[in-house]
Amino acid sequence: MDKATIRKQYLDMRIKLARSSYWMLTEEIMEHIKLIDWKRLHTVHVFLPIRKNNEVDTFSILNYFKHEQPQLKILVPRTDFKRLSVSNIVFDHEFTILGRNKYDIPEPIHGKIVPALEIDAVFIPLLGFDVNGNRVGYGKGFYDRFLSECSPDVVKIGLSFFDPVEKISDLNKYDIPLDLCITPRKIWDFRSL
Repeated sequence: MDKATIRKQYLDMRIKLARSSYWMLTEEIMEHIKLIDWKRLHTVHVFLPIRKNNEVDTFSILNYFKHEQPQLKILVPRTDFKRLSVSNIVFDHEFTILGRNKYDIPEPIHGKIVPALEIDAVFIPLLGFDVNGNRVGYGKGFYDRFLSECSPDVVKIGLSFFDPVEKISDLNKYDIPLDLCITPRKIWDFRSL
């Protein structure tokens, strides 16, 4: 399946989720997130969800980290659409003020920027993924460019309400695969592939 087909099909599937299904699937994803050993990590980047696209509720992850993994430094993205780049801003539940950019994505208004090389794990937005850990995003390449600036051993984590397709047919040399993808059914681990 090509990226354009996956984008259309999986976005449509997400948009059609009933609110009760959305929250049930999010809770199932959260149960898998709680199984991961976060103690060995220091700095984690978490994307903020586009509500109108029914992205996985990463605010649930932020709340879990605040209460159960307070040792983690949490970063959230702020995008620059002219440069097609991502800045990593320290997130604090009490002091970070969020606004919305022109694509209705929540972003911190201000805050301390942390270099990509300091990040241990990145939660990456996606529309779909395949059984080899390749992902389909929204097509602008923000996260592929951002991940290329991270340490080679950064853990790349996708979140999806749905299982993978067999194969993405039109990958290119700039596509960076996932290490893990967390779905309601299981944690897909691609590191041994």
